[in-house]
Amino acid sequence: MIPRDKLQHLAMGVGSTVVLAAIHFLPLGLAVAIGGIVFGVFYEFQQWYRKEGQPDVLDAIATALPGVVAGAAWELFKRM
Repeated sequence: MIPRDKLQHLAMGVGSTVVLAAIHFLPLGLAVAIGGIVFGVFYEFQQWYRKEGQPDVLDAIATALPGVVAGAAWELFKRM
C-alpha cells in the first residue's frame, strides 16, 4: 500500500503539471516535465522552511514524477 502522504504528493504533481501545460511558451513536453520538477522541489522546500510536515526527497520525486513521465511520453509520441 502506498502511504497517503505519497499519494497526496502524486496528486499535487499531476495538478501542477496540468496547470503548467496550459502555458505553452515552451514545447509542451518540456513545460510539463519542468513544471513537475519545480513544484516537487518547491513543495518540499516550503515544508522545510515552514517547519511543517516532514520534507523528504522521495516526496519531491513523487510530486515531480508525473510531470517528467508525461512530458517524456508527449515528446516521444509526438515524434511517432
